Amino acid sequence: MYFAVALDGNHEPLLLAIGLGTLECEESWRWFMMKLKECLGEDTEVGFISNLCDKIDFVVDSVYPDSYHGYCPKDIARKIRDSVGHDDTEVKTLFRKSCNAYSVHEFYLCLERLQNACRAPPFCTLLRCLIFWLDDIAISKWTRAFFPKVCYNVKSIDVPEMLKIISTSTREFLITTIIELINTSIQTTYAELAEVAERSFGVVTPYVEIELQKRINKSYNWVEKRLYADTFEVDNNFGTNKVQFERRVCSCGKWQKNGIPCGHAIACLRTRTSESIHEMVDYKFSAVVYRVTFESESVNSVPSHVHLEIPNERVVMLPP
Repeated sequence: MYFAVALDGNHEPLLLAIGLGTLECEESWRWFMMKLKECLGEDTEVGFISNLCDKIDFVVDSVYPDSYHGYCPKDIARKIRDSVGHDDTEVKTLFRKSCNAYSVHEFYLCLERLQNACRAPPFCTLLRCLIFWLDDIAISKWTRAFFPKVCYNVKSIDVPEMLKIISTSTREFLITTIIELINTSIQTTYAELAEVAERSFGVVTPYVEIELQKRINKSYNWVEKRLYADTFEVDNNFGTNKVQFERRVCSCGKWQKNGIPCGHAIACLRTRTSESIHEMVDYKFSAVVYRVTFESESVNSVPSHVHLEIPNERVVMLPP
């Protein structure tokens, strides 16, 4: 089973496409990716997060040579756990902090602590660290600080529960039954999201409203100082960060990676009455875009198996 999942403007997983095949190989993934490209269009800018699979690597590089392709940190963390033989809390925490770092400086501090922890017993032998293979994976593949653009801030997306159930029990169902289950699940999900979109009367999606409020509360006592023009310096009681409004960036890295103003930017906006916080949010998080996405029929219904075209030349597949 092959599937592509994305996040919508309300930070909810959204199934884009699904394919069923007899064998997981490079050619099967290529077929799936080519079909996905046909649906999305040639000019659509996309990025991919996948598990550590060489087949997917080769296919993404060939079908989408100009796109970003990273690895799911959950998959790497699982491999780390298998390498060390158990789920170590310290290593797990340090790896998660390295993945979630927004700035390059913060990332290298976290990475150094992770490397030091892994060099100490019981995580290293007389020859090398048990997770030495992590050095061979480009850091731009798994840490947020090196993601190239705003829309690639997503590090991993949970697979919808229905797909988990179907993918683990596909041998128990007829292919037509699987298709009907998937189609019903997709239709139900889109209908639920459409209801949420209809209730979104704000400027941005509910998810962004919650995130903004958290950052407003956190930055309430931070002190800002104008350096020049649209550039500010903000003291957050632990250090200082520089905010540039024209470029919509902050030295903490969060604004340009999230597409949502960080606490430092929000602290500055309190004195910039000509602009609102909502105006600084990336357009893809606007309630208007979210409503337009789900206001019409967005799912192509799969016809009943009685209407499927049956080729004249049939191939009889014998059981193994």
